[in-house]
Amino acid sequence: MIKNLIFDWGGVILTLNKELCIKNFADVAGVPDFNEYLTPYLQKGFFAAYENGDIDDEQFCRSIREISTNPDVGYKEIEYALDSFLEEIPQYKVDLINRLSQNYKLYVLSNNNPICWRISEKMFDELSQKNVKELFTDIFLSFRMKLSKPGKEIFLKVLEEAGIQPQESLFIDDAPANIETAAQLGFKTLLYDVNKNLEEELNKVLK
Repeated sequence: MIKNLIFDWGGVILTLNKELCIKNFADVAGVPDFNEYLTPYLQKGFFAAYENGDIDDEQFCRSIREISTNPDVGYKEIEYALDSFLEEIPQYKVDLINRLSQNYKLYVLSNNNPICWRISEKMFDELSQKNVKELFTDIFLSFRMKLSKPGKEIFLKVLEEAGIQPQESLFIDDAPANIETAAQLGFKTLLYDVNKNLEEELNKVLK
C-alpha cells in the first residue's frame, strides 16, 4: 500500500525552460556556452557544485564572472538568467498537491540550488495560498543535504530522516537514472513524461 508520495521538483512540479535560460545567460550574463553546465537531468562543473551545496551564492556568482564576457556582471543579472529556467508551476499541479496532501504524506526530493529554490518556492506559495511546507511533510534538497540524485546515499538519507519504508513510497521523477536508483532500493516508481498530465499519470499508479 502506498502511503508516501515523493516528488521531484523541476520537471515534475515545475516546468523548465532550458533554451530560454541558456539564451539569457548569453544575452544578459555574458556566458555564451552555459549549455555546457546545464544538462537535462544532472548539472556539470561549478553548477553541479552549487546544487550539491559545495559552493554558496557568492561563489556561484564568482564562477559565472570568471567565464563571462562581462566580468562585472551583477547578482541581479545572474539571478534573472537563472530565473528564466523556471517557466511555470501549472495551477492544476498545485491543486493536485493540495488534494493529495489529505490522503498521503508528501515529500519533495530535488537536485536544486538556493536561487532556484527561493524563486520557485515563492511561485508555489502564491498559487496555492499556502506555504509549500504546509503541504509537504518534508522537503529534501540537494544543496542542503550535500548529496545529489542519482546517488543512493540521498535516497537512503530520505528514508532515514523521514522514517518511511521504500515499499510504501512512490517516487516520481522525470530522469531515468533517478528512477533506476530508487527502484533498486525498493521504491515504487513513476517515470514521468513531462509532456503528459501529472494527475492522469499518478492515477494510473494509485488506482
